[in-house]
Amino acid sequence: MKLTKGEKAFVSSNYIVLTLLTMIVVLPFWYVISVSVTPYHIFSEKNGLILVPTSFSLEYYKYLLQEGSLIYAAYGNTVRNTAGGVLLALFLTVTASYSLAEKKLPGRRIIMLFFIFTMLFKGGMIPTYITIKQLGLLNTNYVLILVMAFSAFNMIIMKSFFEGIPESLRESASIDGASEFRVLWQIVLPLSKPVIATIGLLYLVVYWNDFFNAMLYVTDWHKAPVQLVLRTIIASSSLPPELLEAAGSTPPPTIGIQMAAIIIVALPMLIIYPFIQKYFEQGMLIGSVKG
Repeated sequence: MKLTKGEKAFVSSNYIVLTLLTMIVVLPFWYVISVSVTPYHIFSEKNGLILVPTSFSLEYYKYLLQEGSLIYAAYGNTVRNTAGGVLLALFLTVTASYSLAEKKLPGRRIIMLFFIFTMLFKGGMIPTYITIKQLGLLNTNYVLILVMAFSAFNMIIMKSFFEGIPESLRESASIDGASEFRVLWQIVLPLSKPVIATIGLLYLVVYWNDFFNAMLYVTDWHKAPVQLVLRTIIASSSLPPELLEAAGSTPPPTIGIQMAAIIIVALPMLIIYPFIQKYFEQGMLIGSVKG
């Protein structure tokens, strides 16, 4: 198909814009990688302008990952919080969405209004903190799992997907004697892999990147997630002694440790995302078309 001059100009402008956007995203990340593997004396000689490393060194990574570093405990806390949080959040979201997708549910609209109300109005930081404190959840291993365990927005997206599944499938299963749990587990969920992967990815990113809730509800560094450790390293002009507990080790320059910490924290997401990207792409249009 031959393109007109206007169409060619439109396609060309799209390529230019997308290339610029890609460079805006990629170049800063490449700079972080370059600085993290460049010895500090070369970094100083070039006044920090390093796009291609001319010398290679892993001293910053070795210091961060040496024996006794709190990075290991922080990583374990983050993996535990993320895995437990995603599973709990998906369980709550799936069960709530499946229930509200049933048009015959008594009081369905009123219940939906309660969920929508929480999207528009929040309890506030101080009342939430007081509530968590009174429940005895402060500085516990599971406070960061529970505090973000449900999103009304994600529930509405999943509910829209469930409503698109033919009702005849559920009715035929019910006629054959299947319980609601069996219908959900053996019929609805296998058909809902795109939306589950999409919502699961959203929860995964939220749990992995969270540091603000940790700042509010966790004071013990041995229970802190890795994002809080990264935030403290970047925000501090010098490395806080409580973060790295390797005795007798002289810390290298802070700038290199900051860059290496960014790579260490971001690497798992960079590895995981390509494997679930296809499901995320399938789920982007969930609920956008109603038949």
